[in-house]
Amino acid sequence: MYYTLHERLKKTEPDHKSDLENVLTLSPAQWEEQKVSLRFPSYAGLENTIIRSCKAEIYPRYISGSLCIPDRKRLLETPLCFTFYINESCIVFVSEDSVPDCVIETMIHRYESQDMSPELFLYGFFSEFLTDDMELLESYERKLFLLEENAMRGNIHDLMPRLLKNRRELTRLRNYYEQIDDMAGQLQGNVRNYFDPERLQLLQLIGDRACRLQQVAQQSIDYCQTLRDFEQAQSDHKQNKTMQLMTVLTSVFFPLTVITGWYGMNFSHMPELDARFGYPLIIAISLGVIAVEFWILKKRKII
Repeated sequence: MYYTLHERLKKTEPDHKSDLENVLTLSPAQWEEQKVSLRFPSYAGLENTIIRSCKAEIYPRYISGSLCIPDRKRLLETPLCFTFYINESCIVFVSEDSVPDCVIETMIHRYESQDMSPELFLYGFFSEFLTDDMELLESYERKLFLLEENAMRGNIHDLMPRLLKNRRELTRLRNYYEQIDDMAGQLQGNVRNYFDPERLQLLQLIGDRACRLQQVAQQSIDYCQTLRDFEQAQSDHKQNKTMQLMTVLTSVFFPLTVITGWYGMNFSHMPELDARFGYPLIIAISLGVIAVEFWILKKRKII
C-alpha cells in the first residue's frame, strides 16, 4: 500500500510522488523489486535477515530498523516481527502480513484533523504498539497482589511456578520497552538529517513513554523476586518446624531407647526379670519420663 503525509495522512495511488512525505508497506518480495527505485542501495535489507529485537541502525544512505513485538495474550510465544527503512524520500515497512497497514489505517482516523509530518507519523505508528501497556502492567500487579495474599494465608504449593511464569513474561516486556527506548534514541539523533529538528521531541516522547513502562515492568519483576524470597522463607520455616519436631520426638524417646537396650540384654541374674510387678513398673517409669520431658520442653517453650 502507498500513503502520503502531505498535509494529511491518507492512502494514495502507487504512482503518487512527494519527496520526504511518502509511506509504503511492501511484502519482502516487493521490497526486493522496488528498493533501488525508492532510492535505497541494493544491499539494503541484508542486515535484517534475522529479526530478534526492536532496533534502528544508521547507515550512510538510509536508516534501517526492525520491530519485534510480543503478543500481549501469549507473551512467551513467537513475537510479531517486521522491518522498516527510512531515507530522504520515504518510509517503507516490509512485512509478510497486514499489521503495518492496519496500524496506518487506525492512524488515518486518529489524525484526520491534524497536519501530518514524518516525525508525527513515526510517533503515532510506534505509539500504537505501546497502547494499553500500562493497563497490562497493572494487571500483572494485581496478579502479584493476589499471589501475595494467598502466600500470607499459607497457600504456597503452586506459588513458585506462577511466579516464574509472570517473571518471564514481565522480563519479555521489560526488554521490549528497553529496545523501543534505544530505537527512539537512535532516530532522535537525526544523524542523517531526515527529520525536522523542531519536531524531534515527538520521537523523544516515544522513548520517554517506553522508559516509564520499562521502570514499571522492572518494579513488578523486583516484586516477583520479593515474593520468591518470601516463598523460600516460608518453605525454610516449614522445614525448620519439621526438623524441630523430629528433634523433639528423638529427644523424648531417647530415654526409652536406653531402657529398651538395657533390659534387652537378658542376663540371667537381672532381678527385674523375675519381679512380679517389674513389667508395669517399667511402663510407669517410661510414661513418667515422657511426661517430665514434655513438661520441661513446654516450660522452655520449645514445643
